[in-house]
Amino acid sequence: MDFLSEENMAGQTLLKLVSRGNAINAEMLRLSDHIPSAFLVEEGPSKGASAVAEGDRRFVDLMWDFKYMTQSELFEEKLNASETLLELDEELRETHLPILERFYLMFESIYKYIKDFLRYLEELNEGVFIQHTFESILMDFDGKQLLAEAVHLYGVMLLLMDERIEGIVRERMLVAFYRYKGSETIALADEVCKLCRTTGYQPSALKKPLHYPEDYFARFPLPKP
Repeated sequence: MDFLSEENMAGQTLLKLVSRGNAINAEMLRLSDHIPSAFLVEEGPSKGASAVAEGDRRFVDLMWDFKYMTQSELFEEKLNASETLLELDEELRETHLPILERFYLMFESIYKYIKDFLRYLEELNEGVFIQHTFESILMDFDGKQLLAEAVHLYGVMLLLMDERIEGIVRERMLVAFYRYKGSETIALADEVCKLCRTTGYQPSALKKPLHYPEDYFARFPLPKP
């Protein structure tokens, strides 16, 4: 049976996974050109300051990173003690929740992609796909190409995300979405936060963080051959 025939579940599953991976990277490229200006703001002068709309600098005291996850009471106390901050917080929620949700769903789709790819590899080893093993797929021209592309796409997703959406910006957007949407409605919040937490990489920096990108990839590693 041809690996890409409609009756071949192993081939169709992998083909659909690769198609999803390409769609995720395309969506990331689109979204990364529309990062809300408020989440790019820095407290002091920065190289990217010109990218921040003047009006959005008002929100700087609401740009919270993942420290919020372990110290939420302190952050919320500061918020509730200021009428000005409360008003800005409500404005930020009303004007930015839809785009924050779109970013969250894109981040979540990356996690789901690698989770589903890992499950696919496990099912191959468990014999779920009759007449197909990891080794037999590597012997098939189309199968080998799709497996390689699936791995490549995952690597591109991670590197593209770190290049186009800086770690601190990811954290700020996720914290805002977490607060505005409600943690009880976000089933994969922990997994997405683990994937998206800052790596320390900065596109404009001359040096990469130590053990980068190996430690980054190790957050959700592929099985060793």
